[in-house]
Amino acid sequence: MLSKLMALSRAELKAKLASIDVSAVRGRSLKRRFEAIRNKKQGGFTLLELLVVVLILAAISGTATIMLHDTDKRAAAGAHVAMMDELSKGIMTYRVLHQGKYPDVWESLLSAPGANTVALSNLSTAVPLAILSADLNGTIDQNLTLSQNQVDAFNDVGITRVRVVAQDAKALDEDGGELSGTPCDNSSEENIDGIRKTILSKNNNIVASNVYRPVGANGCGFDAHYVLKNGDKIFQWVGDLQRIGIPVGATTGPIAVFGVGPDSTLFQPSEIGALSNVPVYRHVENWEYPHFLVLFNLTDDVAVFQAIIDGAGDTKDEELGEIDNTRPT
Repeated sequence: MLSKLMALSRAELKAKLASIDVSAVRGRSLKRRFEAIRNKKQGGFTLLELLVVVLILAAISGTATIMLHDTDKRAAAGAHVAMMDELSKGIMTYRVLHQGKYPDVWESLLSAPGANTVALSNLSTAVPLAILSADLNGTIDQNLTLSQNQVDAFNDVGITRVRVVAQDAKALDEDGGELSGTPCDNSSEENIDGIRKTILSKNNNIVASNVYRPVGANGCGFDAHYVLKNGDKIFQWVGDLQRIGIPVGATTGPIAVFGVGPDSTLFQPSEIGALSNVPVYRHVENWEYPHFLVLFNLTDDVAVFQAIIDGAGDTKDEELGEIDNTRPT
């Protein structure tokens, strides 16, 4: 910045000086000096005066840079907080309008062997979706084995089905033909020949936010929704319980975790109280899973909505901390 100012001609520097808002200059002494230079009746400036002007301009520029630092990330965090609020209110409103039933058809965060046209019998061989953000490690894991009582608890509140990615599904190209190989496979994110490559490819219409949709809807999911069964392994919250609103010392059961995707009845126009848009979490790579997650508390084999977290495992309070700069974005 300083070198650019020094390169200005005298006329350009005078014009720049005339355009400066004196109130933006900090420090009484510096402000008086600046006003004296600008008001001085002479044809030119001394070298000392020019240096003072250059330093003032550099100081103002530095202040603006500091003020704008991370503004875009804090703005995104603010939008995420609003989305989490909207989801929480939407889920509770939906339940009131449907006689105690929560929305159904969540995303399992899992993928399983099989083609999209083959029915999935169980989730015993299902594995975590490879494109989940690494920030979720240590916060959720696939170690909750559902008992029949827990399946019944979900069914009692309207949760019966989830979406699963079909690893052997044939993604479609832009003309509707099947792509060769198994482009919907669930290889590790380190192996770019897997589902990450499919999402990043320009040869199909699959994007991370649609990965659980059926192949015909530009996704990699099974054609049919999967019905939860006794013995299924699904994701659970393994982070600090206080972060999701559970008091210290409280007796609690497992906390089941699902993704909030476009196939959920929460976003179906035919449903009373449905929301219009699926919120997307933006603090992930363009090939990573971008949806928010919903948590259900299974204490005493009763399924109760507990919290919404984002795609990196952060709660609403933690996102608020990014807005007021009390925690890093």
